[in-house]
Amino acid sequence: MTATRTCRLLYYGAAYSGKRENLRLINQSLPPDNKLSLASADPERQIAFRLKTDRDGEWQVLVQAVDAGKEQLPVAGRGSGADFDGVVFVISSRAPHLDQALASLEGLKTYLDAWGLDLMTLPVVIQYNHRDATDALPLDRLESLINPWGLLSYPASTSRGEGVRETLKSVLGLSVNHIKERITPMNESGAELMFPEGGLGVEVGPALPGSEDRIQTAPTGSSSAGADDPLVVPVRIPRSRLQGGGKLRVLLEVEVID
Repeated sequence: MTATRTCRLLYYGAAYSGKRENLRLINQSLPPDNKLSLASADPERQIAFRLKTDRDGEWQVLVQAVDAGKEQLPVAGRGSGADFDGVVFVISSRAPHLDQALASLEGLKTYLDAWGLDLMTLPVVIQYNHRDATDALPLDRLESLINPWGLLSYPASTSRGEGVRETLKSVLGLSVNHIKERITPMNESGAELMFPEGGLGVEVGPALPGSEDRIQTAPTGSSSAGADDPLVVPVRIPRSRLQGGGKLRVLLEVEVID
């Protein structure tokens, strides 16, 4: 691995939630020239690849899947820092797996706390997998139970290849910018990721209804939603940007979609 910078991603969740299916689909979608060799030859547990950004050149990305309850806690304190720069928390949307999902969420919070981190100090993206299951819970109920912090979340179906690329692109963008902010404060917008041409096109079926819109709103045409209803837009601001007093200017770019 000879890229200038490294971004390490952790796919975390209960067993059989779809973490390894994510890694397998990502690995299958990568052009051979972008794949990096690892000591582990299991593409469902650990993969690595090259990625370019428009301003920072080439990055090496290491992705590994860890089952909740099988993570390795830091042994000799927290001085060396966490072994990851961003987390994808994968849960199964199926109703019988709800208790398992809630337990794995507590496990993730405990794991982050062992590194001196929490869900708001590290890029964390939630993936609601198994949306194609007949017993899948509604997204709004999952959001209220799993995501009271308003973290970015995506519906997915790894059996159909849906939502995998969107989840990866989101956590990569957040993690790359998070790494850059730790090195030096950013004076411009985040880097735009450039995926390998012809690669990472993992979608094999039609897009899920509403997958283009990450904000949970009432369905189009519903009479229960009025013009005065608030539209909640979560905003993550690095704590380092709030130091020193004074004012912080936040630019909000809005795209209206039909």
